[in-house]
Amino acid sequence: MKYTKEDLKIMQSWPLERKIQVTQTRIIEWYQRFEGKVYVSFSGGKDSTVLLDLARRIYPDIEAVFVDTGLEYPEIREFVKTKENVTWLKPKMSFRQVIEKYGYPVISKNISQYIREAKHTKSEKLRDLRLNGRNNESMFCIPEKYKYLINAPFEVSEKC
Repeated sequence: MKYTKEDLKIMQSWPLERKIQVTQTRIIEWYQRFEGKVYVSFSGGKDSTVLLDLARRIYPDIEAVFVDTGLEYPEIREFVKTKENVTWLKPKMSFRQVIEKYGYPVISKNISQYIREAKHTKSEKLRDLRLNGRNNESMFCIPEKYKYLINAPFEVSEKC
């Protein structure tokens, strides 16, 4: 479901209890849709900690998965260790290897993708779309302030 800015303003004005109720309803729908074969991606940050807490209020045994990239603060790792039923995953590639192979993820996944495409595409149509948008709309287009990254002396990519 796609929400409008007005929808989001209305939802932000809801009391906390209603926000919790709606979120837990969505968790139940998600859990049932996948027949309980689910987990919560848990980074140890505030957002994923709240999500894990809300999910475990309903499903106390729901598994959490923490991806240890090697870039986390030691305090985050220690905090994650305090939670039960958390599976730790280690990526096959280090962050440095990902950067060397694919490039830096900058700004956002979308902007990084647009920069990569503008820099490497053979399609003039795609390059024009990334540089100028469509029908004078900025959607699908690199914002002016980031266009310098097309000529950066390093690769930019959303592939991380």
